[in-house]
Amino acid sequence: MSALTFTETTATPHGSCGILEMSSRANPTILTIAHRGLWKTTAENSLASIRAAVEAGVDMVEIDTQSTSDGKLVVIHDETLDRTTTGKGTVSDLPFDIIRQARLLSGAGGEDATVTGETVPTLEEILEEARGRVAINIDTKYARDLPQVMETVLRLNIADQVVVKTDIDLDAKHFEVLDADWFGKIPHMPMFRVRPGRFAEDLRQIEALKAPMIEVKFQNLEDIASARNELERQNIRVWINTLDVSHCLDFNDTRALSDPHGVWTVLADAGVGAIQTDEVEAFKAWLASRE
Repeated sequence: MSALTFTETTATPHGSCGILEMSSRANPTILTIAHRGLWKTTAENSLASIRAAVEAGVDMVEIDTQSTSDGKLVVIHDETLDRTTTGKGTVSDLPFDIIRQARLLSGAGGEDATVTGETVPTLEEILEEARGRVAINIDTKYARDLPQVMETVLRLNIADQVVVKTDIDLDAKHFEVLDADWFGKIPHMPMFRVRPGRFAEDLRQIEALKAPMIEVKFQNLEDIASARNELERQNIRVWINTLDVSHCLDFNDTRALSDPHGVWTVLADAGVGAIQTDEVEAFKAWLASRE
């Protein structure tokens, strides 16, 4: 087993936000991924949350996108405007000009949140805000929008700092994503649940995808650690969410706030090289403690 572990805490090599360089296991940095931007002091999925994430020194920001009734890609997580904006209604049923009239609510939104000056951004606006500053992980909320998302990334010539994720069926005889016209032009991150005792086998199963990074959920962390040789052979970085809703056992942000070593250190020692979190400040403090 290789001695390489993810321990460094500095920015990615040469300050790069290029996905392939960042994801390579030659880069010893544990990547900090801000979930929906740095939303605790701004508004989730907002331009302000991107700017705050850049200032905080994160490596990547995860965003959510979907289309309006008139085919405009906007960046918002929920099916409706209700939780995160002053507006109401289903995003896919509303035209862009109506959605644009709503104002984003602070933080994670909700009835008690204050109204900000931010509006629901378009995917293009988010990508331009991030250009040359921070990598972007795009979560396409509905499969129907994936071709348009890919066209937008390619048209803006920003594919090198974007990674797009999709779910993968490990039992499929052929991965449909291989037939997509964008495949091989935009970095792709498969997502799947680790099957107990079969992680190395599953990695060999997806080798044709040439994944720079994979997002997984697990039932036993030892499965991740035991497949280190195969991860290194394929040069794959493992991404884990410690969001409270992710349900990777008890490896979550809430526990990490009181026991960061019991969560983030244990994951890093098992070979995890990218962590998505809602607690960026605490996570960066933990990273600094590892120096």
